[in-house]
Formats: sequence, structure tokens, C-alpha cells
Amino acid sequence: MQPGSYRAPGNGRSRQQGDNQRYAWKERSYDVPTPSRKGFQWKASALRSLQKINKAEVTGHPVTIVVPALYNFMPAEAVALGWLNEIDSLHTIRQRIVEATKWTGWDVFTFHTRHNLDSYYTSTIAAVRETWLHEGSLKLSSVAETIKRYGQPYQYACISARLVENLVLQSSLMEWLSSRGQDAPLRFHVLGTGLLSALVWSGALSFESAVKTAMKLGARWDTSITSLASEELDRKGTERSDENIGWLRFHRVRQILEGRTVISLAACAEDLPQVEAPSRPFWFSVTAGDEPILLETVRDVQLALESMNMASWSPRAPRPLPAEGSNRVRGWLASPQHPIASACRWSVYNYLLATPHSALLFLDHIAALGCRPSVPARPEEFQERLRLSRAKVTGP
Repeated sequence: MQPGSYRAPGNGRSRQQGDNQRYAWKERSYDVPTPSRKGFQWKASALRSLQKINKAEVTGHPVTIVVPALYNFMPAEAVALGWLNEIDSLHTIRQRIVEATKWTGWDVFTFHTRHNLDSYYTSTIAAVRETWLHEGSLKLSSVAETIKRYGQPYQYACISARLVENLVLQSSLMEWLSSRGQDAPLRFHVLGTGLLSALVWSGALSFESAVKTAMKLGARWDTSITSLASEELDRKGTERSDENIGWLRFHRVRQILEGRTVISLAACAEDLPQVEAPSRPFWFSVTAGDEPILLETVRDVQLALESMNMASWSPRAPRPLPAEGSNRVRGWLASPQHPIASACRWSVYNYLLATPHSALLFLDHIAALGCRPSVPARPEEFQERLRLSRAKVTGP
């Protein structure tokens, strides 16, 4: 897979230099990885050769996909990367946006695209919005409520809203990968607050309960960050205006996402839901620095929920899973703008599953290495099956 980008023309907005410092992000194009089928085939071949040199099994090993605490870094990345152009993911994402709106009053699509500054994707966003409004997937009332709550650029750092946004996108993409990669032995290694998405994917938690949990958990963490921001403004002798608090909160959250600071905020037991045992076990780490734990039982899931922490948003590469054959082949379910994407070195072993095309190539050429080949039947076995089949037709 080769790194590349779609260059977007400037949108012609003029701002004073001082205004740019206030903005959440600069006007920029999205660095969209350009997948190469030939590159995937070559690297899959090289990987087989390396395994043979190391005298390791070439087939039959699970393929690990790392799922970070948050999927995307900037607004409108799901649109930019083409996930709303892929029919299966579009159906799931749209349905979950509709469901989440019932319980929150605002819609994830408007929140996710509200502060897009890349004019290259403005037309795509407008087309999707008009289509969904026409068919009833979006309602004008929910759009207005979203703009009312999160209309300012600094409000994209609202933790509760980011958790709901992430839950909608991440759980949809996990299900898409599992559906498209049914024949490949995929295993997910989930970090921090990505746990909510994994629980929905595994059937341990309903989507409704996950949304409500994200709102409760995020609201509590938002309150804590706001308190820290207010105290900092007091120390500096700066006015406690909504704008000053909002921008200071935004920059503190962004520092966490970029790994420039760590803030430890734990989950509160009263905010956590009732869960069931996951139908599909997966690996979980509280933060990237913690040991991975395989979640298989209700008790495992309960302990994992209680351990969720805001510190998991820090973009660090996780510890490797316990050795079970070859566990170096990994995909990263993260957008290319997210700082954690730097863990994907475009090497033989690591792939950024950022676009539908790159994810499909990964499943076809890399995850397929984990499939056990069908062993051809021995001639005597074939003859025995043939004899039995004739006996069923003609009688003994």
C-alpha cells in the first residue's frame, strides 16, 4: 500500500492571522492512503518468504487488527475516506445515526461534518445531507439541535459527542470487516473507550445501552475537563467566558489525542450498563501501555468497563498480544490523520485500514494468510466416499 493523497483546492475563506490561532484546525486536504493491489500482492508474497525463512507456519495464524480508542481525528474523515460510498457500511452507519438520534436529540452526521474545512468534500457532504433529509434519515429538528449544541469549532472536542460519534463509526466498521472477512481468522485488539464499539460488535451490549453509556461517561469527563479549564483560567486571571473555557477545553483534549499530555479520568460505576458475555471474544487493553486481556465472560467485560479511562485516548502503539504463532501481521482501524496512524509504518506487517478499498485488499491478500488451506483428500478417501454415495442410491 502506497501513501498518497487527494489534493483539495482552497476554499477561498479569508481570515486574519490571529483568527487562525482560534480555529480548531487549519484548512488542509485529507491524506488519503492510495492502496495498490500490486503492492499488497508483493508484500503478501514477501511475508510468506519471511515466514519460511523463520521456519514458522505460513498459514493458520489469526490476523490481529488494532482498534484504537477513537477512529478519527478530524471532522468529516469518514466522508473523506469513502466509507459513505461503500453500500454495506453506509447502510449500517446510516441506521445507527438514526437510532442514536432517538436517544440524544442530535445527529452524528451533522456533528461529524459540521466543521469540515476541506472544500473538496463539501459537495459530497451536501449531497448526502440532502438525500438523507429527503428520505427521512435526517430530520431538520435534529440538525438544528446539533448546530445549537456543537455549532462552535471548539465544541468538536466535546467528549460525550466524540464518544457517540466514535461508537457509530467504529462499531459499523468492525461489523463490516467481520462480514467481509468471514473466511479470515481475524481477531481484534481494542484499546480504551473503543471497548463500547467492540461490545456492540460482539453482542455483549445493545447499541442503545452503548449510546447512553457513552453520553453518561462523556458528560462526567466533560465536567472534569471544564473544571480543570476554569481553574487554569483563574490562575491566569482570564475571564471565564464560554468561549475561553471552550477553546481551552478543546486544546487540552487535542493535546491528549496528540500524545502531548495525559489526563487520567476513570469510569464511574453508576454510569456503567448491564452486559452479557461476548459471543465473539476479543482482546482489550485499558491503555496502550497495559497488558492485553482476552474478554470471554460477563465478569471479564464488567471489569473492562470499570477500567475504562480517558488516558486511553493517547496515541501510543499497544503491547503485543501473547505469542500464539505469528502475531506480527496487523491492520490498524484508524484514519490517516489520527496520530496513532503513525504506528502503521507501511511495512510488510502493518496496514492502515482507512478506506474500503485498502480494507478489501488487506482481507484479500494479507488476512488470507491466516486461513488454513483445504487439504486435498487422499485417493483412498475419495474412493470410500464414492462407494458410500453409490450405496445410498442403489442400496447395499
